[in-house]
Amino acid sequence: MAALDRIIRLAARPLALVLVALMLAPGGRVGAQSPPPAVRAPLDQPWRFREAGAAAWQAATVPGTVHTDLLAAGLIRDPFAGRAEPALQWIEGKDWEYATTLTFPAAVTRHRQVELVFQGLDTYADVRFDGTEVLRANNMFRTWRIDLTPQLAGAAAVAPHELSITFHSPIPREDSAAAAYPVKLPAGNDPHGTRVFTRKAAYQYGWDWGPRYVTGGIWRPAELHAWTGATLRDAVLEPQVITDSVARLSARASVDADTVRAATLVVRSPANEFPARSVTQQLQPGPNDVALDVDIPSPQLWWPNGMGKPRLYDAVVELQLDGATVDTLHRRIGLRTVELVTEPDSIGTSFYFRVNGVPVFMKGANVIPLDHFASRVDSARYRRLFADAAAAHMNMLRVWGGGIYEADRFYDLADEYGILIWQDFMFANAMYPGDPAFLANVRFEAADQVRRLRQHPSIALWCGNNEIREGWENWGWQRELGYSPADSAAVWQAYEAIFHEVLPQVVQALDPQRAYWPSSPSIGWGHAESLAHGDSHYWGVWWGEEPFEVYARKLPRFASEFGFQAYPGLTSIERFTPPAERAVGSPVLLAHQKHARGDELIRTYMNRWFQEPRDFAEWVYQSQLLQAEGIGLALEAHRRAMPRTMGTLFWQLNDTWPVVSWSSIDWFGQWKALQWYAARAFAPLLISPVIEQDSAGDVVRVYLVSDLPLPVAGRLSAQTLDFRGRVWFQRQVSATAAAGGSTLALEIPVAEALRNLAAGETVLQLNFSAAGRSVAERLLYFALPGELALPDPGLGVEVLKRGGEWLVLVSALALARGVELVAPGAEGRFEDNFFDLLPGETRAVRFLPNGPPPARLQVWVRSLYRR
Repeated sequence: MAALDRIIRLAARPLALVLVALMLAPGGRVGAQSPPPAVRAPLDQPWRFREAGAAAWQAATVPGTVHTDLLAAGLIRDPFAGRAEPALQWIEGKDWEYATTLTFPAAVTRHRQVELVFQGLDTYADVRFDGTEVLRANNMFRTWRIDLTPQLAGAAAVAPHELSITFHSPIPREDSAAAAYPVKLPAGNDPHGTRVFTRKAAYQYGWDWGPRYVTGGIWRPAELHAWTGATLRDAVLEPQVITDSVARLSARASVDADTVRAATLVVRSPANEFPARSVTQQLQPGPNDVALDVDIPSPQLWWPNGMGKPRLYDAVVELQLDGATVDTLHRRIGLRTVELVTEPDSIGTSFYFRVNGVPVFMKGANVIPLDHFASRVDSARYRRLFADAAAAHMNMLRVWGGGIYEADRFYDLADEYGILIWQDFMFANAMYPGDPAFLANVRFEAADQVRRLRQHPSIALWCGNNEIREGWENWGWQRELGYSPADSAAVWQAYEAIFHEVLPQVVQALDPQRAYWPSSPSIGWGHAESLAHGDSHYWGVWWGEEPFEVYARKLPRFASEFGFQAYPGLTSIERFTPPAERAVGSPVLLAHQKHARGDELIRTYMNRWFQEPRDFAEWVYQSQLLQAEGIGLALEAHRRAMPRTMGTLFWQLNDTWPVVSWSSIDWFGQWKALQWYAARAFAPLLISPVIEQDSAGDVVRVYLVSDLPLPVAGRLSAQTLDFRGRVWFQRQVSATAAAGGSTLALEIPVAEALRNLAAGETVLQLNFSAAGRSVAERLLYFALPGELALPDPGLGVEVLKRGGEWLVLVSALALARGVELVAPGAEGRFEDNFFDLLPGETRAVRFLPNGPPPARLQVWVRSLYRR
C-alpha cells in the first residue's frame, strides 16, 4: 500500500523520474521512514584533459585551468617566466576536453534526485554525461546545476559513468557575435574588440598590468548534490532591527521539494548564543520560500577594522522531514548596518559610508585577482592578503570590475578581519551588448553572485561597473568608432538596460538593504564636478603627468582610484629574470611592463624628485620611494580633508603576476615601500604636516587626524634639526585630536622654522603625546629627496634572535633618509621599513616570517645617502 501511495504521489512527474525514484529507494521499497540526509560530494576524483581531438590524455587538476594543467604536464614553459607570453597565445585558439569517470557513492544512490553542480565553468562549455549532452554553459560567473535524474534510470545508476566537458575557444564565438552585432562596441583592453560578447574575466585579455592569457577550464569547485523529499538551495539571515537588548533577524530559506509534504525549518546556534527557532510549512513540488524570525539577545556588533571587533555569530539552518534533519547549511552572521550616504551639501553631494550609525573614513586599496590563473590561489594566500591589509590599518578593499567575483574564502576572511568590500559587478572599460539573450545571461549571473555573497557582513556596496560611463563620455569612443546619433543611442540604451535596470533590479530583489552605485567613477577626472559629487578616479597624476602636489588641491568626496607605478623589489625581480635582463628597458622587463609609457613616466617623475639613479638597483629602490612618497601625499591629503573627503582607495594592492605595476604588494607577496607608507598614513591617529602658501609666505600647517571614537587631548611638540642633530627651533602647544576628524593643531611660518638654515639641510620633527606617552610622530622635510644635502648616516645593523624571533637593530649617527632593510632568501617581511632615522636614533625592527623563523637571517641596509 505504501509503494502504491508513492506511485500516486509521483504520478504527475515525468516517467523517468518515477522510475529512478523507485529504483533509488533502499531495497526498491518506500516505507514511512524519513528520507536520508542530502549529500554534497565534491568531484575530487582524478580528471584528465587534452586538446580536442588529440589522442593522448594528460592528468588535470580540478579546480584549475588549461594553462596550469599544460604547465603541470610539462607541455609549456612557465607562463610568468621571461618572455613566455607570445609563444603561448596559441592556447586560447584551441578547444580543450576534460573528462572523468564517476562512480557514485552509496550515499548518493539512495536518493531520488541527483544533480551535478559546477560553481564555475570558463566559459563556453558543453557537458556530456554518458555521451548525452546535458548542458551548454556560456558564462564564467554563473553556477550551473544539472539534473542527472533522467540519466540515472535503471541499473546504470550504480555503474561507472563518463563525464566529459568540451571547452570551446571563445575567440571565434566572440568574432561571430561581433560580426552579427549592428555596431562595433568599444572593448578597451581587447585589440580584437570582441571580448564584451563573452561573460568572462576581462583581465584575461590583457591589461596595462597583466598578460594576455585567455584561459579556460573548471575553474571553481564541482560537486554532486543528491537529495530526497526536499533540499535547501539557499539561506540568508539578515538583521532587521538591532537594539542594545536584542537583534531581530529575518531568516529566509529557499527549499526545493519533489513532493507535497510538510517540512520544518530550524535555525539554531551551535554555540547556544541565541534560542533556536523553527517553523513548519507545507511544501509544494518545486521551489518554496520559508521564513521565520530569529532573535539574538544582548547583541554584539560587527565593526570594521580599527573601530572594534568584527564579531561573528555562527548559525545552522536545518531542514527537517518527519522529524529528521535531511539538509543543513552553515551561515555566519555579522550584526551591523552599512549605509551609503549621498546627500546634497554645501560642496555638492556627499559620498560616505555610515556603519552602525557612525560615519567612517574608508582607508584601503583596489584588489585585482591574486593570480592570473585564479583557481590556484589557496587559503593561505588569501589570508596573507587580508593580514597585510589589516596590518596597514585598512578597512575597505574594492573588488575591481575587470577581474572576478572572488572565491568564498576571500569574503570569509574579509568578515573575520573586519575589511569592508566595495563589490563591482564584472564589467569594465567597455560597452556591452543589450540583446535579450545577453541581458538574461547577466541577470542570472547577478542573481547567482548576490545570493552567494549577501550573507557576508563585509559587503558594503554593489557597484555596476568600472569606468564605463567615464569612457563613454570622455575617452572618445563614439568619435573613434564613427558612431551616428542612432548608433550612440542604441549602445547607450544597452548600457542603461544593464546598469540602470537589470543589476539594480537584482540587488533590490535579493539584497535590498545594500546600496547600488551604477558606475565608478560617477564623473571623469577631467571635470571639476568630479571633485564635488560621487566617487572619483583621479588620474591627473600619472596619465596627466601632473605633479604629486596636486593631490593636496584636487580633493574628491571619495577617492576610489588613483595610483603610481613602481618596480617590484630586486629580490622579486631576480625570481623571473636572468641576470643579463636586469636593466630598465631589457626585453624581459619590457614584457613585464605592460603600460606603453610606464618606464617613461616613472623616469619623468623620478627626475623631479630624485637624483639620477646610478644603476638598476638604485632605479628599483628609488621607484619604490617615488611611488610611496607620491601616493603617501594623496592618502594624507584625503584624510586631512575630512569630512569633505571620506574615503581613499589607492590603485592597487596586489598583482596577478610578476610585473612593474601600481601595486603596493608584488605577486610574490613582498611589500613595496608604498605598503609601509600606507600603514603609517592610515594609522588611527596621524600627524599630517603640509607646507601651504598664504599672504605672509609659506606656512607649515600641522593637522591631527583621528579615526578614534573619542577625542585625544595632549601636547604637540615641534623642533627643527639639522642633519647632524643640532636643534635650531622648538615649539610646544596643547592640542586635541577630535574624534573621527581632522584638526588644524599648529601653524609655523617656514622662515621661523628654518632659522636661516638651508631647506635641504633641515628636518622638522613633530610629536604628539597624551597621558605621558608618545602616540604619534612625524618628520617633515623642506626640500625634495633629491635636493637634500645628506651626510653619511653611519648606518649600523645588528641582527639578534630573541625568544624565537629575529630582531634587527638599525642605528644612525646622522640623519638617514629612506632606510631600506632587505633579507635576501628569507620569506617574510620586516615589521617596518623604508623609514627615516634621526641622528643618534636606534630602531628595533622585527622580521615577520611567512612560516617558521629562518635558521639564519642575513640583512642588507641602504639609504638615500650617496658616497
